[in-house]
Amino acid sequence: MSIKTVDKSVAMKRVRKTGANPVRLSDVAQLAKVSPASVSRVFNDPDLVSEDVRQRVLRAAQVLNWVPNGAAQALASLRSRTIGVLIPTLSHQNFANLIESLQRQLGKANYTLILGCIEPDPSMHLQQARKMVERGVDWMVLVGEAQPPALIELLKAHNVPYVMTYTNGRNSENVCIGIDNYAAASTITQHLLDLGHTRFAMLAHQFDVNDRIQQRMEGVRDTLANAGLGIRPQHVVRVDRKHIASAREGLRQIMTREHVKPTAIVCTNDYIASGAIIEASALGIAVPQQLSIVGFDDIDTSAHLSPPLTTIHVPAQEMGEAVAGFILDSISGVDTPKVPELTAELIVRGSTAAPPAA
Repeated sequence: MSIKTVDKSVAMKRVRKTGANPVRLSDVAQLAKVSPASVSRVFNDPDLVSEDVRQRVLRAAQVLNWVPNGAAQALASLRSRTIGVLIPTLSHQNFANLIESLQRQLGKANYTLILGCIEPDPSMHLQQARKMVERGVDWMVLVGEAQPPALIELLKAHNVPYVMTYTNGRNSENVCIGIDNYAAASTITQHLLDLGHTRFAMLAHQFDVNDRIQQRMEGVRDTLANAGLGIRPQHVVRVDRKHIASAREGLRQIMTREHVKPTAIVCTNDYIASGAIIEASALGIAVPQQLSIVGFDDIDTSAHLSPPLTTIHVPAQEMGEAVAGFILDSISGVDTPKVPELTAELIVRGSTAAPPAA
């Protein structure tokens, strides 16, 4: 009997198995005309079986509406084949791209993501992590190094390895796969200095709880200090990371309340920079002729603003692939998995130019 055409007896068997007698792995093996061991290999080690066997088993499993028993697999292999990820938000394009890439690469190896979106609140971090540990995740992926100590203690106590992303750790002992936020912010600040700017302002978000933003702000300040410059305290304004209206209000505050106005605004992400460009237009301030604005992230819309935004490109997709590769190498027993170096690239567009003549 062809696997694609199920006769009446098989259909009746399928009906019976959906009731008190659930479908078993041996039923799939019988329908696919392979051994139970082959069925197991298809779902646990697909590279060990031929494409013909894999397709026959997958079709049989679909016909019988059978899925592997995850708990039994975990007990047999001492692995749940799940990876936990704690991420700040999915409303940021780069985080979504990172997760999509991570899931795609891990999925090829038959691993599943358990995703938790968290607030900048230590109790939320710990609550989400505890749930994942209870479900037996094999690894944890964390965004940034500013994690609650209790969370790290939890992972160590249960022998759950972890990797931190979106940062390279700089001088840290943690395994970090990401970009050098400090160096990238220094690069974009130097771009503005090279254009001749001397009066700077900054629109920043979450700088009290977010290590990546702290590093960006330090990169800006240190680069200016090396040039003998600084930022007036009233020209550093905290705004919401996602709300363009908050960024607009921040720029309005800087440009309308101070007698000495900056000629360059550094924004800690592109959403904030987008709001700044919109508000500058509303205030009749020409960008970049009167005011240069830069961002960080290089989200899709940044190239289509008016003017297009000068920013730092964060390789989110490559970051997800690199994290997945590191985890899979570690699970497979590679002694010293390579921690890849990722580069954040300066993208110069139309939102920056030399400052106006005094």
